[in-house]
Amino acid sequence: MSSLSTNTLAVNMSSAGLAFLRIDVQGHAVNVLNSQLLNDLEQALKVVGGETNLKLLVIQSGKRNGFIAGADVHELAGIASADEARRLSQRGQQLMQALADLRVPTLAVIHGACLGGGLELALACDYRLAVDIPATQLGLPEVELGLIPAWGGTQRLPRTIGLERALQLILAGRRLDARRALYQGLVDQLVQEPIDLALTPHPLMDEAMQRGKRTRGQLPLSNWRQRVLESSAVGRRLVFRAFEKILRGRVPDDMRAPWEALEAVRAGLNDGLDAGLRREQEAVGRLAQDNASRNLIGLFLRREEVRKSLGSPDKPITRVGVVGAGTMGAGIVELAALKGCEVAVQEVNEVALGAGVMRIASLFQKAQQQGILTEEDFRRNLARIQATIRWEGFDKAELVIEAASEDLAIKRELFKELERRTPAQATLATNTSSLLVGRLQEGMSHPERVVGLHFFNPVHRMPLVEVVRGPKTSARAIERAAQWAAGLGKTPLVVKDSPGFIVNRVLIPYLNEAVLLLLEGMEADRIDHVMVRFGMPLGPLELLDQIGIDVAAHIAKGVEPVFGNRLPAHGAFEIMANRGWLGVKSGRGFYVHKGKRRKVHGEAVTALRKQAGRSVAFAGLPRAALVQQARERLVLIMCKEAFLCLQEGVADSAEVLDLAMVLGSGWAPHRGGPITHARQRGIDAVTETMKSLAAQVGERFAPMGTG
Repeated sequence: MSSLSTNTLAVNMSSAGLAFLRIDVQGHAVNVLNSQLLNDLEQALKVVGGETNLKLLVIQSGKRNGFIAGADVHELAGIASADEARRLSQRGQQLMQALADLRVPTLAVIHGACLGGGLELALACDYRLAVDIPATQLGLPEVELGLIPAWGGTQRLPRTIGLERALQLILAGRRLDARRALYQGLVDQLVQEPIDLALTPHPLMDEAMQRGKRTRGQLPLSNWRQRVLESSAVGRRLVFRAFEKILRGRVPDDMRAPWEALEAVRAGLNDGLDAGLRREQEAVGRLAQDNASRNLIGLFLRREEVRKSLGSPDKPITRVGVVGAGTMGAGIVELAALKGCEVAVQEVNEVALGAGVMRIASLFQKAQQQGILTEEDFRRNLARIQATIRWEGFDKAELVIEAASEDLAIKRELFKELERRTPAQATLATNTSSLLVGRLQEGMSHPERVVGLHFFNPVHRMPLVEVVRGPKTSARAIERAAQWAAGLGKTPLVVKDSPGFIVNRVLIPYLNEAVLLLLEGMEADRIDHVMVRFGMPLGPLELLDQIGIDVAAHIAKGVEPVFGNRLPAHGAFEIMANRGWLGVKSGRGFYVHKGKRRKVHGEAVTALRKQAGRSVAFAGLPRAALVQQARERLVLIMCKEAFLCLQEGVADSAEVLDLAMVLGSGWAPHRGGPITHARQRGIDAVTETMKSLAAQVGERFAPMGTG
């Protein structure tokens, strides 16, 4: 019987009539569908198709860490024209159709990432077996790169799990774990651990051979909702209208990919599979040259470059100390333990320590409830943590992160204590968000050990860590801290020791400008809506409520020296803090918060405007002009501050600064970051707009070099 072996896959036949196609792309940590693998898959399908006595083709991964993570993003970045993008889509579609058209039934064995083109390949198979482990994730997240599934995914997914379920996955780039995938009909059966069907047969193999090829083409009607809504043209129109409404409310301006995906699905259901596939090709041709796609792909590649540039540590850090078990400290402890570190956590007294341990345990419990941890994982991770008020465990720490109160005197004393309590080679890090690392180094015997590791809240979710290089920080401390942060799954970016570093430095003028707009008469929810439409995950006033008004005031005070008259005073934070309106944590801030619901806090708005005594600048201004001016003020104040940071060397490059803002603040990813956004608009056009704003609103908008 025939066989095939290349640098990306191998095909082996058994005497029992089974063919095993094992995908293992050499030179890549994960399997990606690059041009070489596509070529080899085409050849492999010809080999399999030429066999007359086969009963089943099994497709599985040769890598331990996953099935197929998607298309090769480096090759996507190299697409030079719309025609090239369309041809790539057509080729992928033809390959997946060749797999679907094989005479023998096909079975995909899925563990780890099965995303994008990987899931499109699995969808072209007749049967799917998934491993029920946390790493198993199935989805079509192409919209996250400004693209759409273009190898038949917009057509096969609805015909596999139903229209509504498919749109939920495709339009938001959602992933399903193995159990959810089974529930929705995306996979047929689960196994509890990775399995090699060439060595250990599974009952699904016999079922596939007995049942043979599956019929395709119709939407499944497996539950009452699908039978009511998806069985008729009228019902399907209702589903499409519902998702159009969702997209209008959630998808930011200039982000076309979700709309293109919706239309590809609609074309396939209304006009047939061939029409849907043509629509995929046309859409990806349009999107591949779009700024949104280029920006999103660029950000993806930059994150990858950062992680690769760090390399692997000679000896990974496995023993960590954390000082302070408040919100940030507890989050750092949880994440470090999850990644296998032994963690000693210190607090000032037994009461604070007990509260901190409870906080850490609750984080583990949430992870368990979400299916991220098993009960055994919960116990194992909790056992890695040593709680102390007497510094036990710090004498063995390789890295210590200080997450205590934002008080310079307290932190200085802590670092002097840590010099005495820790091994001479240990790296000492501060999680400060507003104090200079250089001030903490003053008076230390070995200031070169001290580095900033600025995590963002919530620690487990936010992908950025700013690694702050103090004036005396050694290259070794920077490298060790950055490599450890990368090992946690974060993207560490090295920044200069400067007030607010990058993210807070650029955010503070933006948040301040939002408050000024409110005081001048613009409605709070309209201010936030303007920036959500721009592409921010939250509007600035809602973000302030999430951060905490008191915390924002403290950060603003810390970065004040760098701004001078570029940060007009308004007193709003002090007024709100004095009245206990601290945001989400107190239930009231700029909004009144009840669970996940919120409404504008009218009392706060009235009190702030009365105290400020500002004129209502927007009275009688047309809505479109109001929205446009507000958007320009909020966006360009960040762009200016970003360029100033670049000019002052706070970031080593525009790429680092843009990536920091996207990962740390949620800056609209499809716009690439504040520097990229300004350059794509055109520096001359931005300069003219800022000159106009400076004349209307204030000198803080004067373009750089003119005031």
